[in-house]
Order: sequence, then C-alpha cells, then structure tokens
Amino acid sequence: VRAKLSDEKTGSIYRRRKTDVEPIFGFLKANLRFTRFYVRGKSKVENEMGHALMAVNLRKYTANN
Repeated sequence: VRAKLSDEKTGSIYRRRKTDVEPIFGFLKANLRFTRFYVRGKSKVENEMGHALMAVNLRKYTANN
C-alpha cells in the first residue's frame, strides 16, 4: 500500500477520493437522516440512492440561487 501511495498517479487518485466522495455520504446521514435503504433489490436500491443524491443536488442548487 505504501508503494502504491508513493506513486504519483495512484496517490493523486486516493487524495481526490478522500475529498470528493465521502462528504456526500456524511451529508446524507447527518442532514437528510438517510442511514438505510428501505427497499430490496439492486434496481430499487439504485432508484432510492438516486433520489437521495437528487435531494442533495437540489439543496445545493437552491442554496446557490
């Protein structure tokens, strides 16, 4: 792992991952109280996650306008 992280290409990928992806899940859990899926099945979970992420984007959009 240290060898991969010391490489410039993979190191930049891991640095971006820390700042790009995880805050959205924290925001979903803390502000929107989205802590679990209430449906079963991959397609239904994808739809529910899509709705949750759309809610996050709408909150961002309305805050900026």
